[in-house]
Amino acid sequence: MARKATTAGLKKKAHELLQRLVRMKAADDCGIVRCVSCGKLDHYKAMDGGHFISRTYTYHSLREENIHPQCKRCNRFFGLCHDDYRVYMVDMYGADYVEWLSTSKRNICKRSRMDYEDMIEDFKTRLKEQENRLAGT
Repeated sequence: MARKATTAGLKKKAHELLQRLVRMKAADDCGIVRCVSCGKLDHYKAMDGGHFISRTYTYHSLREENIHPQCKRCNRFFGLCHDDYRVYMVDMYGADYVEWLSTSKRNICKRSRMDYEDMIEDFKTRLKEQENRLAGT
């Protein structure tokens, strides 16, 4: 009998799927995305899904608008590129939204097992749509 995934395992899976979805949505028809921090172009599979507000703050960790394609260098050495990411965020969403993300990051967010399961199903459906788009079907 298969073991039921833990809530932590479901949370990890939801993060992985959403980060892939964000990168795929940002990709052109050839699968190329631009790093929001430094502008580097690369295939979406070679990029990370970088969080503007760190995943440490769970309130925004699974918010799609908080995750964008970043090259591995910018994502791993975030302090070097945070100002560039902020400029992108303000251009994309406006200063008020970016301020709200920053000031609300410490809000409490408790998700249930069912919340994660629902997110995973939604992300899988949306990923399939992106896979079809990138495959040209």
